[in-house]
Amino acid sequence: MSQVIARPLTRVALSAVFLTVVFGLGLLAGIQFAPSLSPGSTAHDEHDDHAHAHDELASTADAHDEHAEEDHDDHLALSRQAFENLGLRMGEAPQGDYWRSMLVPAEVVELPGRSEVAVSAPVQGVVETVDVLTGEAIRAGQKLFTLRLTDEALADAQSKLLATLTAEDVAKREVERLTPLIESGAVPGTRKRELQYEIQQLESKRQTLRQELLGRGLPQRMIDRVISGRQLATTMEIVAPPQVDEGAEEPAFSLEELQVHPGKSVARGADLCRLAYHRELQIQGAAFDEDVSALNRVSRMGWPLRAEALHGREGDGEVVVRDNLQLTRVDNHYQEQTRTVRFFVALHNEVEHSRTDDAGRLFQQWRFRPGQRLHLRLPVEQWQRQWTLPADAVVVDGPNVFVFAEHHDHEDEHAEPAAGDVAEVTHNVSLAETDGGLPPASPLGVPDEHAAHPEHDEVYIELEPVPVRMLHRDDRTVVIADDGQLTPGMRIALNQAYKLHLALQMQAAGGGGHHHHHDH
Repeated sequence: MSQVIARPLTRVALSAVFLTVVFGLGLLAGIQFAPSLSPGSTAHDEHDDHAHAHDELASTADAHDEHAEEDHDDHLALSRQAFENLGLRMGEAPQGDYWRSMLVPAEVVELPGRSEVAVSAPVQGVVETVDVLTGEAIRAGQKLFTLRLTDEALADAQSKLLATLTAEDVAKREVERLTPLIESGAVPGTRKRELQYEIQQLESKRQTLRQELLGRGLPQRMIDRVISGRQLATTMEIVAPPQVDEGAEEPAFSLEELQVHPGKSVARGADLCRLAYHRELQIQGAAFDEDVSALNRVSRMGWPLRAEALHGREGDGEVVVRDNLQLTRVDNHYQEQTRTVRFFVALHNEVEHSRTDDAGRLFQQWRFRPGQRLHLRLPVEQWQRQWTLPADAVVVDGPNVFVFAEHHDHEDEHAEPAAGDVAEVTHNVSLAETDGGLPPASPLGVPDEHAAHPEHDEVYIELEPVPVRMLHRDDRTVVIADDGQLTPGMRIALNQAYKLHLALQMQAAGGGGHHHHHDH
C-alpha cells in the first residue's frame, strides 16, 4: 500500500523540477538578447516623434495660411491684365443735388407750319435746269430751278405792258416837242392838256398791268427788269424763300425732297421741291394715366425736363443728353388709340457734321431728326447733397448694397517666419523627394506655390467692398446716402461692380488665387 502511494508523489516532484529548469533557461535567454532589441525600438520612437513634430509644423503652416486667407477675403486684388480685361473705370463719386424722375417715351417731331416749306411753280412752264441736290443745305435766296415760261396769259400781259410803256414814252416826247410852240402861241394849249391827260391814263394802265403780272406769278424783280429792258421775260429763276427766323444762322434749310427734273412741264402752283427747317424742333411725349399727375406738377412748378437719346448702335452708341428743357404745352384730350396725353417740349437743334463736295455743295447732318425715338425724364423728387453713381457701380445683394473702393493698405500681411523658427524646423530632404518634378521646397519643407506662380504677386490694384445705403435707383443712376461711408477723394470702381462681386464670392469660397493648401 505504501509503495502505491509513493509513485504519484515522485511524478509530481519531477514535474516541478523540470518546470523550474525551463523557466530559468527562458529568463537567462531574455536577459541575453534584450540589449540587441532596444536600439530598434528607440529609432522607431524617434521616427514617431519626428513625424508628430512635422504634423504639428504643417498644422501651424496651415493655420498661418488660413489666417492670411481670412485677412484677404475682404478685398480683391487685380493684376493689370485683369483690370484692363474688365475695362474697369476708377473715379470719384460726385456729390450734389439729384432729381428722382420717371421715364416716359417720346419722339422728335417737326413744328407744324414752320419745319416744312414747299417750293411751287409760280407760273406755268417747263423745267430747264435743276441747280440743287437732295439733302443739300439751302441758303435763303439761293437759286433752285430755272423755268421756261409757257403761260400765254402771262405773255399777253407782258406785251400789253410793253405797249403801254411805248405809248407813254411817245406821249411824253410829244409834250416836250409842243411845249415851246404852245408858249410862242403857234399851237393852242388844249393839245398839251390832251397829251397830259393821255399820259396819266397810260401811267394808270401801266400800274394795272404791273399788278396783273404780279398776280400771274411774275416776281417784282422780273417786272422791273421787263420795264427797264423793254423785253419780255421768257425764263424765270426759282429761288429759296427767306429765313423762317430773322437773324438765324445760315444756311436755313435743307432740300428734303426733289419733285421735278429737267424737261418736265409744270402747271402753275405745282410743287417743285420740299425744304425742311430743322433748326427748331419739338419733342412729343406720351404720358400714361399714372404719369399725368407728375406731368401736371411739372407744368405748374416750371421744373426743367431732361431728354435722352441713343445716337448710334446699341452697345457702342453715344447717349445724347439735353438738360433744362422747358415744357411748351400739354394736350387737353387723350389720344383714342393709345389712351395717352401728349405734351410738347421745345428743342433747339444743332449741326452735328457737315461736308462740302467737289462742286461746292454743302451737306449737313443734324443731331436730332424728326421721328427719332428718345425718352423724357419727368422730375418727381429732389435729393440734396447726396452721392450719385452709375448703376453699374453698385451691387445689390439682397438687403446689402455696396460699392468697390480702392484699398490703400499695401503692407504684406503674410509675415515670413523668424530665423530661429526656420532653423528649428529645417531638416534634410532626400534626393528621392526632390527628383519627382515637384516645385522647389520652402524652408518649411512644403511646395512653394508662389515659386510656381510668379504672377501671383503682380498686384495692380486692390479693391474692397464698402457697404452703403441706397436712396434711389433707376436704369442709369443710383443715389447713395451721405452717411459717412463714402468720403471726398475716395476712388471707386464706376463700372463692372457685379463682376467684381462674383470674383470676391469665388475668392471667399476657395476659388481665388490667394489660397494655399498643404496635404501630407
